[in-house]
Amino acid sequence: MDGMPNKCDVTGLDLATVVVSAKTTWTFVRLTLSDGTPGFGEATLFGSEDGVRAELSLARDLVVKRGLSVPGGVLAALRTAQVSDARNAATNAIEQALLDALSRRAGLSLGQLLGGCFRASIPAYANINRGIGDRTPAGFAQRAREIATCQHYSAIKIAPFDGLNWRHGGPDNRRLVKSGIDRILAVRDAIGRDPLLLVDCHWRLTPIMAVEVLNATREANLFWLEDALDEEAFDGADLRSVRTAANAMGVRTAGGEKLSTLAGMRNFLTLGGSDVILPDLRLTGVRQGMGMLEMAVASGVEASLHNPVGPVLDAISLQVAAALPSLLILEGQVGESPVFDEIAGGRGKLVKGERPVPQGLGSGLVPKLDFAAPPTATRVASPVGLAGAGADG
Repeated sequence: MDGMPNKCDVTGLDLATVVVSAKTTWTFVRLTLSDGTPGFGEATLFGSEDGVRAELSLARDLVVKRGLSVPGGVLAALRTAQVSDARNAATNAIEQALLDALSRRAGLSLGQLLGGCFRASIPAYANINRGIGDRTPAGFAQRAREIATCQHYSAIKIAPFDGLNWRHGGPDNRRLVKSGIDRILAVRDAIGRDPLLLVDCHWRLTPIMAVEVLNATREANLFWLEDALDEEAFDGADLRSVRTAANAMGVRTAGGEKLSTLAGMRNFLTLGGSDVILPDLRLTGVRQGMGMLEMAVASGVEASLHNPVGPVLDAISLQVAAALPSLLILEGQVGESPVFDEIAGGRGKLVKGERPVPQGLGSGLVPKLDFAAPPTATRVASPVGLAGAGADG
């Protein structure tokens, strides 16, 4: 058809790794189509950086200059071979880059390519946890006040239960629960009554602990309590009991960041423990993640996205949020390092607590990074794996 771009395949796949802090390393992908169009993705997987680099090297062998159709043929080849968390992150980063490149090539924003945009700006909250060096209640409070005041966020998320593990029991847990409560109350005092306050528990609590936290922070007027219980250790009745207690105080429960499949989403929804579900595009992929969230909304659960990573996936998540028919609020990692803004060329200013959606090509971001081919992998890139090696090679 006249005006349609000619078929092209993948001619380049490079990566860039950025050490941001002792806690954080970002891994980015640049994919190049045969007409020269670039696309960018992010494969950040905390603690698995070496594995992701190796899987990107294998992916490069599988898809570069193979004449595979874009994006379906490329993703099909990768999904035949990729099964571990690191491989999944690598594959999903390549999907991000393919969709970014195709939207640039078509003269569209990524949100438009994905069927949107349904909104021009996205309600946003700042996850400030990784940027808090002083972990005392006063340190939490100071950092939260800085982000709310200087960067104009009207919603703040913290993870206050350092060191707590319900499995260990003992008197330390009592102290650690109290320390977390003290941090929550200090942050609320610091930011005032109007900003939303979100609390991430990282699966550290029992049902009794979760209700204790809710009761002790009633005056803090939490927006949501995230991942209070480990859904693999506690049953649906436990999850629903915490949700009921939270809802009675006007607090939402949130979870689902570890979900990676539609089947997993269906099972999670059946448990009935969450008012808000926030899958992570690193684990779900873009298109499947959107389908999972539309399933959740159709089931009466509010939609969000887990997005505590670097600037490339942040830009893509913003476009995906704009392309979803329904979205409550979007996470962003704020204040950990100035490197984020250096790579992204700065952040768009919030308008009344919302992030404007860039209307440029693709994700709207061309990251300021030096990309290079991934190091040579030590395993053979085979879509069927090595004989006798098992599903994960």
